[in-house]
Amino acid sequence: MTLAMGQRFDVRDCGVEDSSAWEAYVRSHQGGTLFHLPQWSRAVVRAYGHRPYHLAAWDGPRIVGLLPMFLVKSLFVGRVLISIPYATYGGILADSQPISQALLEAAQELHRRLSTRYIELRHRDSSGLDLPVTDRYDTFRKELASTSEGIMAQLPQKARTAARKGFKLLGEDCVSIGPNNLDTVYDIYSRRLRQLGSPSYRRAFFHALQEEFGDDCACVLVRGQGEVLAGLMGFFFRDEFTSYFAGNVPHAFTACATGAMYLRTMQYVVDRGGRIFDLNRSRRDNSGPYQWKRHQGFEPEPLHYQTYNAGGGELPNLTPSNRKFLLASRAWRRMPLWFTRAVGGRVTKWIP
Repeated sequence: MTLAMGQRFDVRDCGVEDSSAWEAYVRSHQGGTLFHLPQWSRAVVRAYGHRPYHLAAWDGPRIVGLLPMFLVKSLFVGRVLISIPYATYGGILADSQPISQALLEAAQELHRRLSTRYIELRHRDSSGLDLPVTDRYDTFRKELASTSEGIMAQLPQKARTAARKGFKLLGEDCVSIGPNNLDTVYDIYSRRLRQLGSPSYRRAFFHALQEEFGDDCACVLVRGQGEVLAGLMGFFFRDEFTSYFAGNVPHAFTACATGAMYLRTMQYVVDRGGRIFDLNRSRRDNSGPYQWKRHQGFEPEPLHYQTYNAGGGELPNLTPSNRKFLLASRAWRRMPLWFTRAVGGRVTKWIP
């Protein structure tokens, strides 16, 4: 069904049969991210079952604009359209501003037809669209040295010292990278989220992402002192690597395990031909992770999340900084791990 028209393009649904053109467009677009890829959307469907409403602007057989979205039915906020769930980045990709506007208008029509509360577009860069901006998050990305040997010299002095200490304490071979690390990465990630009082994503989501991205998914672990100390799961996209899920035991920083892990991961990225390392977003009011990323030599860049709410009114704050979640967060920390893993997977279906 055609949802909007332009002089040389029309906007209509983008389905599974369009995956090849969809992926090619994302990989060729300057603003494309791994989250815009059909692989991410397929993993969301597999793990959470959200209904996709993907839109594309077509010039004949060629895609000239894209907006992947999902309908999320949340117990906390009702029915919402999100681009893109469980993702740092998302929103509209387009070859021109008129195409961006046509995609937005098509999304607004869906918003009205589906009676959703609002649309959230997680733009990494400024879109030029006349929509309110959620000024809450920064992202942390930087260009890496051209060789793995140059990564150490590129780190700030304190980060270099921590990485060297980590390898001295834990051994030069303490870091391993491979697909078989997946479940252990999930275990340490979900344990860390419980300690922070937050629900973790479903294990099935991790498995779906690994299966969808294949060799472009990297699972990294740090072992030492008789245990797993830290781990991360990240993804390659073009010449970028995004460290997306991560966790550690409380004493990992004392052992400098995280410093060793990120140094070795950056070296691995460069050896694979990567150029940009993305440490992912942080809320500005979450000072611990925010400042740690800066101490690793990453400078914050503001994200340009935008919302559309035809009914007006204040939008809900579903972040851990919301004081309404404080008691629930404290109780979550005291729950057994088997419970938080099982229930957390259900809760995150409602907090995309």
